[in-house]
Amino acid sequence: MNYNINFPKFDAFLVPILRQCKDEQEHSLSETIDKIASQFNMTDAQKNALLPSGKRTYLYDRVAWAITYLVQAGLLQRTGRSKFKITTAGLSELNIIPSTISHTYLKKFSSFQEFTESKHSKKHYDGDSPSMTPDEELETIFKERNNLLAKNLLSRITNIKPSDFERLIIDLVLALGYGKSHEEMARVLGGSGDQGIDGEISQDKLGFDKIYLQAKKWDVKSSIGSREVRDFIGALTIKNAQKGIFISTALFSKDAIETAKMDTTHKIILIDGDQLARLMIEHGIGVRDVRTYDSKEIDEDYFESF
Repeated sequence: MNYNINFPKFDAFLVPILRQCKDEQEHSLSETIDKIASQFNMTDAQKNALLPSGKRTYLYDRVAWAITYLVQAGLLQRTGRSKFKITTAGLSELNIIPSTISHTYLKKFSSFQEFTESKHSKKHYDGDSPSMTPDEELETIFKERNNLLAKNLLSRITNIKPSDFERLIIDLVLALGYGKSHEEMARVLGGSGDQGIDGEISQDKLGFDKIYLQAKKWDVKSSIGSREVRDFIGALTIKNAQKGIFISTALFSKDAIETAKMDTTHKIILIDGDQLARLMIEHGIGVRDVRTYDSKEIDEDYFESF
């Protein structure tokens, strides 16, 4: 997510959430998310923006963590699964709390100090105004590491032999769910003089639907222009293929991308070097796990049974 867009930091929700609870009634996380979105006049794009993992929205994550902070400060208390209400201390604080605060304001409460002084959270809470929740910070670190891995992986790809590049493409295409087997792929794909790989592959196991594939191992800083894409379109037409995948370690120029989009007769997917590396990471081609971290959260169902 671009943090330069007009999206509130999570501590901007602290006071609005606390004031929402002044009725001393029980409130839910989902209800609070809707109220915050309305109060801040959020667009659908802002409300639906997902964390890099794609499993939660930024809005959900930031509201949930704002509630956690208020609970840790003793101003709210949990009352059930994703439910909470204001405490006596919270009611008293409403009389003096400013209209906006940062997390540092909550350090006046000893329980919050203990929370922030834990070894795990100390780095996150240093500074005046954090832009990310702990979950966002973890995902950002993971994303930055994957960015570096993708660059290193692409560098390795450009230095391998054409025959090894062919095997890499076969492994990736099979991992994406195309083709029947390594044997079939090896028969229909073969290196050419310009280090390209051409061939028709099965989109399904029975071979009813065919996809034409072209792959070029070029310098990562070079650019594939519209001429190469037009040639690819011509090859699709000659082979009576409706779908094509054009993979390259190089970049596709703006004209090349527009040429592919303007062709309404064929469905063409362009995969540049960066996308190639990221697909390999996603499908475990040429990479391996070095360690696994489990990110856990409170199981509200477990405590509901008490």
